[in-house]
Amino acid sequence: MNVKQLDYVVNLDALDAYSPPLHDGTVNRRLVPASVGAGIEIVHGTIEPGGIGQRHKHLTEWQIMLLIEGEGFLDIGDEPRQTIAAGAVVRIPPNTPHYFEVTEHAAAKVIVVYSPPLGPNGFVAA
Repeated sequence: MNVKQLDYVVNLDALDAYSPPLHDGTVNRRLVPASVGAGIEIVHGTIEPGGIGQRHKHLTEWQIMLLIEGEGFLDIGDEPRQTIAAGAVVRIPPNTPHYFEVTEHAAAKVIVVYSPPLGPNGFVAA
């Protein structure tokens, strides 16, 4: 897809949904897919109550996550587990193991930016 094929405005529910590798109870939609050539990938994710992002890492990509709704446990690198809530910005350098688990009875919603966009080995168990 190139910029000329990109719809300028689209409803979130109209975007293709997928479940990323090493994630349970997660539905993602690409807001900015790698294929448009913007040099980043931006994703909206919904993680159901009890859903998890299993411990994994991204070998060459930065991951920036904004938790816009919900609450969860976050393990990142060697730091102690912490609880994060809506408004938290999580900055994960390449090759840094991380884990996220939704702790509320409501789904969590996130905006995630990958830079550069995820490659073919974007999710590696850690």
